[in-house]
Amino acid sequence: MASQAWSDGLIHAINNKGKQLFVSDLAVVIKDIYPKALHHFLVLPWKDIDSVYDLSPVDDALLQEMYDLGLKAVGTSGLTADQFDYGYHMKPSMRRLHLHVISKDYHSRCLSHRYHWNAFNTEFLIKHETVVEKLREQGSVERPSLHYIMQLLETPLRCNQCTFTPKTFAELKLHLKQHVESEIDSAAAS
Repeated sequence: MASQAWSDGLIHAINNKGKQLFVSDLAVVIKDIYPKALHHFLVLPWKDIDSVYDLSPVDDALLQEMYDLGLKAVGTSGLTADQFDYGYHMKPSMRRLHLHVISKDYHSRCLSHRYHWNAFNTEFLIKHETVVEKLREQGSVERPSLHYIMQLLETPLRCNQCTFTPKTFAELKLHLKQHVESEIDSAAAS
């Protein structure tokens, strides 16, 4: 029963007015309570949709609204829209469809193992535009095999900002920190 309550955590969070950053008739934006980057927002529909596999072409306006709200959240970060990834996990750990709007720095204490990294830096994160395209062309998003999902999570580590291929997750974390510090230094010099 505890795992059921945990998997419903997003549903409870969106109803908490103190957690809502932006609200529309169709969706709401909250901050991820375990952010995997410096900026990590979640956009959730009010409509009870579990995942991308439950979407249909009638949800086109909803997806556009979710994306627009995600861009609004990005506007609060001081970063540009292209400094973020926008997508949905192939195998979400929590109920209720949610669009991840996450800064590409992936600098966070909550990013604690390779599965977290690969969940955002492989096809495991289905890009928002891919979901919209599949709904328009095929009418649905096809659920991949569990075997394929596990292959993605086991993908060898590779930096998302350069060609560095670390041997360990700890090496990747140190490397990502250097990218963030370099960005800070560049901003200070301007």
